[in-house]
Amino acid sequence: MVMDIKLPLDAKLVMALSKSSAPIAELKLNQVLDAKIITNQVMLNTLTVSVADKPMTLQSQQPLALQPGQTLQLQVVRLLPTPELKIIAPPVSQAPHSPNQVSAEPALLKLLPAPIPAAPASPVNNPLTILTPGEHIQAQVLNIGKHTLTLQLISSPGDTSQTPQTAVTSGDSRLVLDNKQLQWNDPAAKSALTVGSRIDLQMLKSGENPVLNASLSAPSVEEHIATVFKQLLPLQVPPAQLLAQLTPLLHPVESDKTVGELLKQLAREILQHIPDKTKLFEPATLKQAIAQSGLFMERHLVDAETNPQPQILQDDFKLKLSKLIAQLGLELTVPKDENSAPQTPSELLKETLQKAQGNLAKLTLDQLNSLPRDDSPKQVWILELPFFNKTHPETLQLVVEQDKQANSENGQKNWVVSITITPPELATIHCKVSCYDGSINTRFWSESTSTVDKINARLDYLRQQFEQKGLKPGFMDVQQGKPTQANPQTLPPQSLLSEKV
Repeated sequence: MVMDIKLPLDAKLVMALSKSSAPIAELKLNQVLDAKIITNQVMLNTLTVSVADKPMTLQSQQPLALQPGQTLQLQVVRLLPTPELKIIAPPVSQAPHSPNQVSAEPALLKLLPAPIPAAPASPVNNPLTILTPGEHIQAQVLNIGKHTLTLQLISSPGDTSQTPQTAVTSGDSRLVLDNKQLQWNDPAAKSALTVGSRIDLQMLKSGENPVLNASLSAPSVEEHIATVFKQLLPLQVPPAQLLAQLTPLLHPVESDKTVGELLKQLAREILQHIPDKTKLFEPATLKQAIAQSGLFMERHLVDAETNPQPQILQDDFKLKLSKLIAQLGLELTVPKDENSAPQTPSELLKETLQKAQGNLAKLTLDQLNSLPRDDSPKQVWILELPFFNKTHPETLQLVVEQDKQANSENGQKNWVVSITITPPELATIHCKVSCYDGSINTRFWSESTSTVDKINARLDYLRQQFEQKGLKPGFMDVQQGKPTQANPQTLPPQSLLSEKV
């Protein structure tokens, strides 16, 4: 892993470095410096490292997964006009290789002036100097040191109605307080602090070394709602994970006798109606899979009141999923007979219930995202279609857009279908197929160069397939990267809830 570091030096820093006997005072091209991480302030994207027993503070544009005490090697790659260094990856024993840790782009870091001591630098720059004894101010924890707290002020003196989203981002709104300057109402609250916690500060003693009373802020209504959502809503799970969980449910180990026959039958009904990959190329099968995906279950219920169609409802994925969840709940709670005590919950059933509830949550949010919007000229449907690639379950993501009104000269409605899929032995492929005035336009994206080349080599074959089906092919294109939404306001959000709230 290589990360470039640009170190802009101002006049004061140059003077300070020229007086130092450390190797950094005599930087040379390709010189390698041994460094050790002192602190990593994740909220501030700030690192403090030691080079030849001299501290250096670096600020990155993104968080870095570096731990205090970790050793690094910095190599000088440029001296003028701005010194630049790159981080040589630490030994494998210190940073085990993981594909998730490899950054797509090198992280840039800037050298910051030497940190100011914990005591406020001057009454002019100290935002607490305007507080009088008894006044309150809200703050958010940015970093928790051994003897200090780095805080971001998020309200004006006497105003406690602001939220973290309205926090002032100027340098003057950040301050560092040591333990002697903070007196906690509840000593246990101090140990419960985390980065991002909100605290209420009340001035007890003003001056150059102010003393403040600290307490954890009561959560706002929005924070209460977010907490309830995080506690009650299951984590969204794609359908492929659920399908992989149903196979061991049909063939449990002999020691697991908690799987009833009715539960096996419900799982079998779900698996039997999942199409094979080859079937998805058939228009009738694809249309049926979309209709029975669960996205339109409530619509089928309304239609059934006037025009009964029991087969459509019976094969609806959401309806089958709901029956499976209900039966799982029964088998996890009800004893096998009236005189026996409840059995120890089966790990297989508990995990299957978790995956099923997560899949139902994902399906429900897709339904909410697909509701008509008055402020959008398009009707958008968002859904995921599970299928089997031989015996391996996979998922096809679809986003279908259709103009609400016919606006072409021949009266045809324009529509767009966005497809995301990860084929075996290939990188993820994003495809957008659009129909305008009878012409079919196709555009592909992939972050893999080899995948882009393979698609590009088969565009002529795709054009021939369109013509054989009686379609009029338009432009065809393949690009490296990810698709960008030209008009994001016409689409609903891809997720109604964030797990990070």
